Amino acid sequence: MPDETPEPPLRTCPHCGLEGRTRYERCPHCQRSYYTASRSTLQRRWLIAGVIGVLILAGAGVVGLLALSDRDDREARQKAEQTRRVEALKARLKKIQAPHHGAAPRLKPAADATDDQQLAARRALVVAVEDRITADAQAREKTGELDGPIKDTVCGPILKSKEAIPDDRVLTKPIGRYDCVAIKKHVTTADNTKVAELGHAFVAALNFKTYTYTWCRNTPAQGEAGKALVFVRLERACLAATGAALGTGYVAEDGDIGETETSR
Repeated sequence: MPDETPEPPLRTCPHCGLEGRTRYERCPHCQRSYYTASRSTLQRRWLIAGVIGVLILAGAGVVGLLALSDRDDREARQKAEQTRRVEALKARLKKIQAPHHGAAPRLKPAADATDDQQLAARRALVVAVEDRITADAQAREKTGELDGPIKDTVCGPILKSKEAIPDDRVLTKPIGRYDCVAIKKHVTTADNTKVAELGHAFVAALNFKTYTYTWCRNTPAQGEAGKALVFVRLERACLAATGAALGTGYVAEDGDIGETETSR
């Protein structure tokens, strides 16, 4: 019976390139495995892997640059928006704090008026200014600028001291400066003793020579999340200020600061 054993397959070695018939793993010429890649194949694979790696790095670099550019654009937009909001707040505060003027010549005492008559006239001018501020605050309440209800207004010495004397009580003072509150609520103790007023701040400057006056709303610095964004200094007319600007106000010159009982 003839031998039917099949002839070994013809193989080409990936390493030496020679052909041979064998059933074994290794090339009969160079003895290297048919199943391991040749050096050129490995080099091609490494080259391809290197190219892919470079492309990946390049892609990552492009993505990084795009991310940085996007972040810069976003920060620029945020900065521009912040600037716009600050400018809008400044414009709003300037409008809110704009000086208002008035006069009450009918209250002016005669040239030969006694001290008591002058004191009464000066006090009447303070009351007239309080009434004007009340009317102004109530008008602002109607527009939604202020919350209410606004009941009345009280003006006291600009000097924060329990011993401070209102400027209208000092006949040598031609200008009276006042810290005023448009009152929403009187704060009282258990025995109904008034200890403070809750409301909106105003300031006023009264000219006791001409019986003219100026008042302004006095707003705190505006901000967000507890951080002040903008402050607008009151105009000089609001306090009849003549000194240089300093901090949030003006330098007080002689006679600008109110008197106290102990300083008289």
